[in-house]
Amino acid sequence: MTTTLPTRETQSAAATLDVQPPTPHEVSGTRSAKVVLVHSGARDAYQVSLALFERGMLESFVTDLFWPSDKRRAASFSRRLPAKLQSLLRQRSEPRVPSSSVSPCGFVGLATLLLEKLPGAPIMFRRSMMRYADAILGRHAGRLARRSKTNLLSYSYYAYDAFREYGRAGMLFQLHPHPGTMRRILTEELEANPDCASSLQQEWELSLPEKDFNHLVLEPTMASHILVASSFTKTSLIEHGISPSQISVVPYGVNLEQFRPSEFQPKDRASRLNLLFVGRINQRKGVKYLLQALQLLNRDDVHLTICGRVVDDLKLFDAFSSQVTIRPSVSAEELVDAYQTSDLFVFPSVAEGFGQVLLEAMACGLPILSTTRTAAPDLIEHGLQGFIVEPRRPDLLAQHIAWAIDHRKELLYMGRQARLRAERFTWPHFRNRVADVVAEFLASEASKQEGRNADV
Repeated sequence: MTTTLPTRETQSAAATLDVQPPTPHEVSGTRSAKVVLVHSGARDAYQVSLALFERGMLESFVTDLFWPSDKRRAASFSRRLPAKLQSLLRQRSEPRVPSSSVSPCGFVGLATLLLEKLPGAPIMFRRSMMRYADAILGRHAGRLARRSKTNLLSYSYYAYDAFREYGRAGMLFQLHPHPGTMRRILTEELEANPDCASSLQQEWELSLPEKDFNHLVLEPTMASHILVASSFTKTSLIEHGISPSQISVVPYGVNLEQFRPSEFQPKDRASRLNLLFVGRINQRKGVKYLLQALQLLNRDDVHLTICGRVVDDLKLFDAFSSQVTIRPSVSAEELVDAYQTSDLFVFPSVAEGFGQVLLEAMACGLPILSTTRTAAPDLIEHGLQGFIVEPRRPDLLAQHIAWAIDHRKELLYMGRQARLRAERFTWPHFRNRVADVVAEFLASEASKQEGRNADV
């Protein structure tokens, strides 16, 4: 299916908020210091739900599929399943979050999974149905928070319906840069790189029905406080009228035990330079610019390995058959090995809410080369743990790759510094920071409410 580009009229309508958000109204009674959280899938490895539970703030976690691994019968049943199914169930569970605190909507999760696998279904239809499923989760969370007189923390994509049902402003975890910013960037990419249309037209900001897109635009305006994982996301929200004081930047964490440098595979500085890219092979990730950088280099002592699912036309790679290896499917162990055996991680994304692969690479001792539109500015110092360049600049990518080829000793030092830097970004640190932000915000809101009550 061909997705129609957003018109100037629809872009203007979203930008000026022609669709006005509902006015939150005060709900009588004092709010407790508990929080209802909503998101589907194993988002952020369930770290936000765990953060709230560890601080005693989790009232209920609304999600789609969640395996109750803390239940004896469930654990016994899962042990009888094939290894692959056991692995899938582990991905949809967090033993440290008790299932009694989880409010799953399993039918929503099953329907979403079926939609993703539905052959031949037009992308607009799939997007509409998935948004319908998101709305069900959001409304369920809003009702729970309203009836229990607790607070509400919603991830983006669920917040519009959650806040409407809640009847007042809630907290928002904004996953991606502002949808208006994303649509503008993706539209520019589509105009500049029509040969990459197959992937760009699948991005949410270009494939959503206009009504659903406008709902995403409204979500930040309906929130009382917003958590984001990168400064780029924060900047995009500020550009669309959100006050900086409403936004807290909390970078994600990484599992330092799973992702770590190899102790047995010393890198040969005399061999070719091994570049690594991990992620979906599409133009939002800037893959074409990376290939153009290889063309500009025109050297045979560099090799690129790409680990990720192919979305764009493989014809882009025809001229690089001897210089690029594509691995569309790798296991968790194989991914760690790819990090450990590479020399430089390259992630030239044109728009990214964070880029978890950056932290994974750093934890494995890889210096990174990325852009200003990722979390790289939040994670590294340019020239110390890697390099940060402007997006859409294959010449700058080529320049820094050429430097890496000729400075292998310095590159190893940068890799060691990258690991040390990654040790600041653990999942426990992320959870503590999220819990601190939520607790501080709730305390501030409680103080304001006490002041209002005193004035009555």
